[in-house]
Amino acid sequence: MRKIILVLLAAFLFSGCGERPEKASKAPATESPTGVDQQVMSFSLAGYEKSGKKKWEVEGKSADILAEVVNLTSVVAKAYGEAVNMTLVADRGVFNRASNDVHFESNVVVTSTDGSILSTEALDWKNDEEKIYSDKAVKITAEKPVTTITCDGPMEVYYGKNYAEFKNNVKVDDERGQIYCDKAVAYYDSKTRQVSKIVATGSVKIVRGGSWTFSDEAVYLAQEQKVILTGSPKVMIYPEETKSLPAEQGATKEGI
Repeated sequence: MRKIILVLLAAFLFSGCGERPEKASKAPATESPTGVDQQVMSFSLAGYEKSGKKKWEVEGKSADILAEVVNLTSVVAKAYGEAVNMTLVADRGVFNRASNDVHFESNVVVTSTDGSILSTEALDWKNDEEKIYSDKAVKITAEKPVTTITCDGPMEVYYGKNYAEFKNNVKVDDERGQIYCDKAVAYYDSKTRQVSKIVATGSVKIVRGGSWTFSDEAVYLAQEQKVILTGSPKVMIYPEETKSLPAEQGATKEGI
């Protein structure tokens, strides 16, 4: 899993959302239905850095503006970083004015200018908790090398603490092999957005070439390009490949 470029795109997408946004720009309002303060078209909400540079923006094809929430349709959210820009699209979204929280649902896809893609059916950004959350199945794909992370969910990204958790039926797949586990925690650098370490726990299986390893826990160290197995590790190698290996080689091996 060498040099995995962080594809937990949601963590970066709203990393600057703690500031209160500028007022929304709106097209002329239509007739207000019962219980709705105002219904507008082409809704736009933006947040800026102290320098005046736009940090993020959320747009919708239409919006029902309620007392505390804004219900959006055909949502497009963008985040502008120093090196990478992100775009999120979803069929629907809800922006909570009081908490600054955002909920996206239905065909949620986040793309990055570095080629990374995240897809799920629902995604929540919790402003006060500095957390991004999805209780649905999640698929993340990154380039250089091509790496895919999938899980049944939930997925939780704690962008204030620079780590993310994937739970239930987790699979990490790249050109070197696959990691399967019940839970994976990815730690990443806040500046480079690259994973520094992945800790996989619960029924861990690693498939690489002709070998299969099983353990209670596996720690992948990106910089060293090494995996450390703990908790009664076991290594299985295809018979045709064992002929040239010492008989005792296997379970005590730390790096693979």
